[in-house]
Amino acid sequence: MAFDMRKFGESRWVKSHPSTVFTHGSTEPILSILDVRGFELHDLFLIGLNDNCGTLVLPSESRAESAATALEPAYATEVRLFGTRDGEDVWATDYTRRAMDGTTMSSFITDLTLKDGRQVIKDGRWIR
Repeated sequence: MAFDMRKFGESRWVKSHPSTVFTHGSTEPILSILDVRGFELHDLFLIGLNDNCGTLVLPSESRAESAATALEPAYATEVRLFGTRDGEDVWATDYTRRAMDGTTMSSFITDLTLKDGRQVIKDGRWIR
């Protein structure tokens, strides 16, 4: 049984949409691109860091792979296991907009190192 995505909609900073779609942050043009490319907009949580990058959280690996396919080649994508919640795997598709030459564009915050020396963001992505 796939993870119930409604659990992501319990925060006051998350916006709820029809078909169990939840968003936080900058979500355009990603939702439009996914829709135009034929990706079914249901059961997902979109975390938009800015217009250039973010993460789609999905209940299955196949949906995460389908989202990555819909975003390529305009976005560089990476599908990964986001984690386990309530005993169910939750998958993520990270995306970063590509420039016209195919390179990835820089994010608003490209690198962030804390005072204690730990680097938490590198090349616009959280370090896991």
